[in-house]
Order: sequence, then C-alpha cells, then structure tokens
Amino acid sequence: MQCGLFPAPAASVRLGVMNMPQLISSADYDRLGKDRRTLATRVHRGELVRVRRGFYLSAAEWEKLTAREKYGLRALAFEQLSTKEPVLCGATAALLWGLWIVGTPQKLYAVTEVTAGGRSANGVVRRLGSLSEGVVRCGPFLVTDKLTTTLELINKLSFAYAVAICDSSLRPFDWNNQVNVFAPRDSSPFDQVPVWGPDVPQGPPLSLEQLRAGASSLPTHAARQRALAVINFASALSGSAGESISRVRMFQLGFPTPVLQKTFVLSTGRNALVDFWFDKQKVAGEFDGLGKYLRSGWGGGLSTADRIIAEKKREDQIRAQGVSFARWGWAEMRNTAQLARLLRQAGLPQAHKSAAV
Repeated sequence: MQCGLFPAPAASVRLGVMNMPQLISSADYDRLGKDRRTLATRVHRGELVRVRRGFYLSAAEWEKLTAREKYGLRALAFEQLSTKEPVLCGATAALLWGLWIVGTPQKLYAVTEVTAGGRSANGVVRRLGSLSEGVVRCGPFLVTDKLTTTLELINKLSFAYAVAICDSSLRPFDWNNQVNVFAPRDSSPFDQVPVWGPDVPQGPPLSLEQLRAGASSLPTHAARQRALAVINFASALSGSAGESISRVRMFQLGFPTPVLQKTFVLSTGRNALVDFWFDKQKVAGEFDGLGKYLRSGWGGGLSTADRIIAEKKREDQIRAQGVSFARWGWAEMRNTAQLARLLRQAGLPQAHKSAAV
C-alpha cells in the first residue's frame, strides 16, 4: 500500500466542502459562441476575478473564500489548463494531506521529469521528480504521496518549519476528521471536492521507520543528514505547527526539553492537557495560536468566547496545583528575544543563547 492511502470512508463521514463555486472558462464561452472579450471587460468592471489564464470567478464569490480555498481554485484551474495531468507536490500537496504548512503558499508546486530549461513560470514552481512513483489521487488531482511530500518539504524548509511538517506526518489517525480521500494513482478522477488545509492531518500516519527508510534513499549525503536531523527531532505528540516550532525555538535557545501533552486532573475530576511541561521547574507552557479557539474539533461545540473562558478556568485549576504558566503566540515566537525573556520570567533556566534560530 502506498503511504497515506486508505479506503473511502463510510457515507456518514463528512467529505470535502461540496459547494465550491464553479469556475467560468473562456473556452466555454468559445463553445457557446460568446465573445470571450466580455470576460476581460467584466474583470475591468470588478464583476469577475481572473483566477488563472482562461478561468474566472465572480468577484462576490471570490471574496467569500478563504485564502486556502482561493489557492485550491488556482490549483484546479492549473489542472484543467494542463495538456498532461500534472502531479502536485511540495506545499501544494501538503495542504491536501493536512500537513502543517504555515500560511498559504504564493505559488503552486508540481513535479517535472525534465532536467533542462526553466522550472518556474506563471506562478508554478516545478521540481524534479517522478510522475508515476510515489503518486496518488485526491479527487481531480494527482499528488505526491504522504511520505514523498514530507521528505521533500523537510529538505526544503528551515529546520523549525520542517519539524512542523514531520510532526504532522506522524500524528495518529483521526477517522472522524478525514475529509480528503486518497486513491491509487491510476484511479479515475472522482467527484469529491478536496478540502485545502484541513484542521487534521489526512490519511494514516507515517512511522519513524518509514521516514528513516525514505531518508536513506535521498540522493545526497547532505540531504540524508538533513532529513535525519529533522526526523530524529520529530514527535507525534505535537498538537499544532505552533507547538512544533515552539519546541524547536526552545531547543535552539537553550531551554530544558519539555514533556509534551502532560495530563493534569482538575478539581472537577476531568483531565486537562498542557502543551509543554517542565517537571523540575513546575512550569507549564502553552502556545496560544488563534486557530486553537477556532478549530471545529476543539472546545466541544462552544462559541469562541466560551472557549476562551473555559481555557481560563482550566488554567486556574492547574495553577492551584502549584504550577506556573508561560503562554505565547505567533508574535512572541517569531521574536526569539521576547520568547526567551518570557520563558525565563516563568522560571525556566537558559543554558545558552543560540544565534541559530
């Protein structure tokens, strides 16, 4: 079985968002005998948005889409324009796998087997690879499989962001949150509309053994060593990209290695997890990305405001057990001096100050 493939879910399992808007094609205008120049006129008036050469969408519908849904429509237009079915890779494939890409890529990434000539044009970056091996289907798209996608990205991204990708590839399988279906490469395209950047990694998790075996087949010693450094640092216990990057930053800044997802028993008898636990110092660390309060699978159906209140009550009950808290978000994590100061103030010792962050 290829890495990441699994049977189609039962009908009760929620699939991708099925109400994505339909692209307007200039080729369709030609077939219907309409003047395609009216499309450019409507773009000029602000009625349409040009998604990609030859494909348009009403401006009103475009504005309703998230950044990743817009990215997905650009990928669909690229797929429909291509004379030969493209294989999406890198960050583009990672979004379909639910791997932890931070932000939304600016370009599309696709595989090429051509070694000569330019590999980037018209918003598409082409990377050398196989169009047949390590390839699966997701709805209308061909994409690199989970292992191939992960190994590519951990050699392209900076160490912290590579660890986030690797951590997410190891996350345990969550059947209730599988929204994208992956099938063998030679399967016929199917009608499921994929979700771009789902909350939860998709498909069965990779294992450290699979990752290490894959790394051993990389073409250069430097690539193999780089991949193994990321893989050996990775953990299936990380709960988000922010947590993964935080763990790398703490390591680079010389702070103690935390226990991940430490369980506390609250006064109510319920269990509560903290992202990071420093047992010797009795300090709990929490990464507070906004997405934590917005994710559909977090908070038991409470409103965002109620989730924040519940989180505060949870923290108070943990503090009552003699625990100090350190909290930070994206802003603090991107400012390493600020993050280091925050962790020191919480009572964590800093062995050294690394410039390699």
